[in-house]
Order: sequence, then structure tokens, then C-alpha cells
Amino acid sequence: MTRGDPYEVARRSGRALEALARCGLLPRARGGRMRARQGLRRRALDRWCGRLAAMLAASATPEHREVAKALRAAVREGDHGAALALVTTAGRRPDTRAEKIVSRRYRYLWICNPKAASRSLAAALRAADPSAALIRRRTLDEVLERRPEARRYFRFAFLRNPATRALSAWADKHTLARTERDAYRWFIRPWHGLRTGMSFEEFCRWLATPFGADAFADRHWLSQHRQIRDAGGRLPDFLGSLENIDADWRTVCERTGMPHRALPRLNPRPPALADEAPDAACEALLRRRYAEDYRLGGYG
Repeated sequence: MTRGDPYEVARRSGRALEALARCGLLPRARGGRMRARQGLRRRALDRWCGRLAAMLAASATPEHREVAKALRAAVREGDHGAALALVTTAGRRPDTRAEKIVSRRYRYLWICNPKAASRSLAAALRAADPSAALIRRRTLDEVLERRPEARRYFRFAFLRNPATRALSAWADKHTLARTERDAYRWFIRPWHGLRTGMSFEEFCRWLATPFGADAFADRHWLSQHRQIRDAGGRLPDFLGSLENIDADWRTVCERTGMPHRALPRLNPRPPALADEAPDAACEALLRRRYAEDYRLGGYG
């Protein structure tokens, strides 16, 4: 097992395991003449997973070390499906590549924070300046490197109460994965312990595990401060909130010189959740999981 970036090694290993699974080559219980062949295959795969676990155990990322423990346990139990999910999880980098919009006309840089009215804000910003650059699949630092003039621009982003944001992520992405194959492939399959049919409380408990931590998180449940800070730790010049969005949007328009128009209401909260809120147990889990977001947004 070549040593190197644990994310990259795990990502490539996960792809190899997925290929074996698609071909039906992962060991599984069979009888008769297949038994010896399965035994050879199992021992080879177990040795390979053991070397990968040793590499992850030496990682500087604590969550990778937790994956290494779970991977060794899965190998001992002969659960190669769990081993595949663990390796795939270990190859997931925290996704800080949500959209950004850069406007030369109004000299701003908007940093998208998913599940915080992002679709509504993007639509309003592009309507105000159709020439503004919508940048996808780039981190904030990659955007600043490619567009150095944006370092001088007014930066802003919007936050959301972490509890209602997690509820929205579960209701939207997690529920969608029950019926849509692509949603399942994007939001469920890559993470060990995540499954369709989970209750919101189960989802919160999963978020509190090493496998639901920021080290491997999708943008929709990644801590918000990770999405909006640059590599130097600098926060945006203005942080609005979803809970005060109309007034804060007006402030953004005033500070950038954009004409003020009411925000469109896109991707609204599902009607089934109109009156729901996380209970005390979920709230306690989320307060520990997203402690910095609670502090940053003043969600006391």
C-alpha cells in the first residue's frame, strides 16, 4: 500500500472495491466448489484492507483513524460490504466547493452556504447583474487565486440555524434518495452508516459519529463556517441570516449599490415540515456537532 494523501489513497481504493462489487467479486458466503476460491479471495482482500487500515491509522486526520478501527473490525467479521462503505467514506473530502458569484460591476463576492436560501440569493444576484460570474465546483481559495481582484471586493454569506438546516438537509436530500437513484448515489451510498429510511433523530446521531463529521461531509451538512472561511480563517465582511433574510438582503443591496428587489422564494421548505422543529435530544446532538456555527451565528 503506497503511502500518501489518505484521502486520495482511500478514494482510489474505494473505486477498486466498487469495481469488484459490480463484478460480483467481493467475497460472500457460498458452498460447494466455490468455497476454496472464496477463501483465497477473502484472504487476499483482507490483507489489502489491513494495509489500507494501517495507512489510515497513521493519518493526521482523527476521523481517518476512527475509520481504520472500524475497517479492521469489518474485516474481522468478514463484512466486506461495510469495508467498502468505510473505504468510500475515507476518500470523501469535505465539500467546500459550493457556488460563488463574483460581480465586477458591484464589486462583491458571494459565498454560497447550501440550505440557507442559496437558490433564492443566486437568482436575485444574477438578475441584478447578468454579467456576474457564477463559479461552480471551486473552493473559496481557488476562486481568489483565479480572480485576485475579488480579494478587494465586499464578501458576504448567509447563515442558518444549524438545527433547522440539518432538518432541511434530511427532509430534502435524504428523503429524495428514497425514490431517485441519482440522489441515492450522491447523498447516501458514499457514507458508512447512512441509509434510506432513517428518522431525523437517527440522522442527527449519524452526524455525531466520525463518519458524519466535517472530515468527510457533503456540502449540505458540512459546518457552515468551513464553507465561508478562506484558508487564512477570514470570515466574510457581512454575515446575514436566513431568520432575518429580508432585512439582511436589504443591507447587502445597500452596501453593494445594487437596486433592491424582494428575494424570490425558491426551493421552499417542504409543506410536511412547515410546523416541525428538532426535539431536545436532536438539538443537543447538533449543538455539539455544530458548536462553532451556533456561536458564529449567535444561535443561543
